[in-house]
Amino acid sequence: MPKLLLALSLAISSFQLGCSSEPAIDELLEQGRQAIQKEDWNAVRELKNQLADRDDAKIETQFLEANLYMNVLNYDAVMQRVGVIASDKRIREECMMLAVHCFTAAQDLPSAVRTLDEMIQEFPDNIDAHRLLIAHYYDFGALQQAMRHCERVSELAPTDPRPDRLMGLISKDFEKHELAITHYLESLKRAPGDPAFDQTDEIRTELAEVYIRIRKYQDAQQQLEQLSPTASELLQATALAYQAECAMALGQFAEADRFVQQSITKDPSLPHGQRILGLIAMQTGKPEQARLALENASRLDPANDRVYFQLSNVLRQLGETDAAEQAFRKHEQIKALKLEYIELNVQAAQQTDNAEVRITIAQIAEQLGDYEAAISWYGGALGIAPENQQAMDGIRRVRAMTQSQ
Repeated sequence: MPKLLLALSLAISSFQLGCSSEPAIDELLEQGRQAIQKEDWNAVRELKNQLADRDDAKIETQFLEANLYMNVLNYDAVMQRVGVIASDKRIREECMMLAVHCFTAAQDLPSAVRTLDEMIQEFPDNIDAHRLLIAHYYDFGALQQAMRHCERVSELAPTDPRPDRLMGLISKDFEKHELAITHYLESLKRAPGDPAFDQTDEIRTELAEVYIRIRKYQDAQQQLEQLSPTASELLQATALAYQAECAMALGQFAEADRFVQQSITKDPSLPHGQRILGLIAMQTGKPEQARLALENASRLDPANDRVYFQLSNVLRQLGETDAAEQAFRKHEQIKALKLEYIELNVQAAQQTDNAEVRITIAQIAEQLGDYEAAISWYGGALGIAPENQQAMDGIRRVRAMTQSQ
């Protein structure tokens, strides 16, 4: 055979062999990853079957099997495979996240949190791990840790308004006013770039509350004036009450009265509107009207110590000394409970495995009438000690109270 024909024959044979050779294992694994992201489970199954025929692809086969089992919520089968293959560096990060989901489904939250903590040590830029830790620590009441992971998510996702929104709320609740303002403004700055984010009106209202606390009334008004016309009735009523408070502080009593009347019309059950109505009446020399409004506010918000303090002042002005003293004692009692609540929050943040402190916080929240927080704290205790009878009884009791209202 001539040399030229022999060379062409060899080249064609080599080309045919190359075309018929099997795809590389890593290539099939990557295709499997992409199919998992798309939730194309038929493709994942086909790729798993291809890998299962390869003697040197047992780890890759089990990895795809684990994801298939996760899709049908067979957590035991997932953990059986993850326990074998998780040491492989190529898939370790994904295996750890599978384990987190299994622990969470089994309500083994301490194991879920431990695994997430290990994840961020090995993979500090895994944003999903940080986000899950935010949710877990927030539920546990470990707000300092939640803040730390919010800060990291804010760095890793510089267009996401959610982490700064939560940091603003936490800072507001702990009366760290300047920090709350910084985070709220950052969240508002990012919000236009995220069409799915729909909490702008809540942020503006909460930010206005912070500005009012530090007597920056014009800054508060600026935020409230930007509220969307599609904001909920509750938010609009709250914003109008804050507008009234700002106008009153600036000596604009006619404007204040107009705003507060609009607020009460929108939502007569809003305690803040009644409280501001009482304060306007006090400032304009109408103690009987002030008394009526503040008594209404105390019925609507029985855990507001400021209402009782202001009511005690009005009652003294009216010469009702005994009633004034009773209102003042109520103010002192609630204030003491709130201080204890804050101190225990700090303790809970430092002791993420302490169920008892969470039960105590939940009981205080019950006394303060904050039933949503009470259920959350009882739930946090159950996340640590799933069989805790006090926590289970507490949740049942609070839910029954909320349903009867």
